[in-house]
Amino acid sequence: TDFCGPPKTIPHAFLNLNKQYYVGQVLHFKCQSGYDKRHPTSGTRRCEKVNGKIIWTPLDMRCTNDSS
Repeated sequence: TDFCGPPKTIPHAFLNLNKQYYVGQVLHFKCQSGYDKRHPTSGTRRCEKVNGKIIWTPLDMRCTNDSS
């Protein structure tokens, strides 16, 4: 089975981490309490094999406590 490495973390977001990430696995990120002022406040990344390379899909998510 093919595996992804650990995904990049997102500031002020939490994720239940496993030891191994396999192709097809989906990770769910969620902003920490108090850091959810901008949408989206949660998101997913998927481990995929693309053109022979194993990658994490991009995640467009920001967790901030900005009042602006």
